[in-house]
Amino acid sequence: MNIKERLKRWSKLRFAIIYPLSVFIVFFSVPDDRSIMSSVSFIIAGLAVRIWANGYAIKMDKLTTSGPYAFVRHPLYLGTILIAIGFIVMLKIYLAGAMFLILMVAVYRRTIQKEENMLIKKFNGTYAAYKRKIPAVLPTVFHYKEGEKWSFSLRRLIRSQEYKVFLWVMIIMITFHLKDEFMIEHELMDSKIWFLIVIAFVLGLTDLIGELFKKRLVKKELIK
Repeated sequence: MNIKERLKRWSKLRFAIIYPLSVFIVFFSVPDDRSIMSSVSFIIAGLAVRIWANGYAIKMDKLTTSGPYAFVRHPLYLGTILIAIGFIVMLKIYLAGAMFLILMVAVYRRTIQKEENMLIKKFNGTYAAYKRKIPAVLPTVFHYKEGEKWSFSLRRLIRSQEYKVFLWVMIIMITFHLKDEFMIEHELMDSKIWFLIVIAFVLGLTDLIGELFKKRLVKKELIK
């Protein structure tokens, strides 16, 4: 990636505003045990929606209307928003969190428009009919029965690398819990703290091993 491409990337809304805001939130937030427990349901729901969606999604090759796509056009974005709400509850940053969600929705709106323009060109009237009946992010109780259907695929889920989202959400939750223990409650190191640190390290190591394994497979495919 050259300098011009890097500057163009960093000028995008998510890099120029959302990411710096996230860093500010992380350093100045004050989570506690109650807020952490209250956030779990939102975070688990978001992760579950993303896992469910990635087990069905066939990007651009076919029009996916199975699984969660039968109720909402962009379940991955819905899952991410639920995870974000969970962290807002966890960190008790309701005003800043509301601003963050507004910015996130603005970014997603632009992204969705670009994606759907491509889908309309590729699938023509089929996608237009799907779009008329199924909402973009807020799910409907209406089940879209038209179009080709297929079952959940574990292999498809693994190829999506959704495990990376799961791993890092867990690492972030552990990090905030440790922040609460050390910086707010001033707890001493005990077996529970060491256990959480080891779990976070193992999760990060798992992600690193996964990346190395992926690169090794890519090299083998190039040699072939």
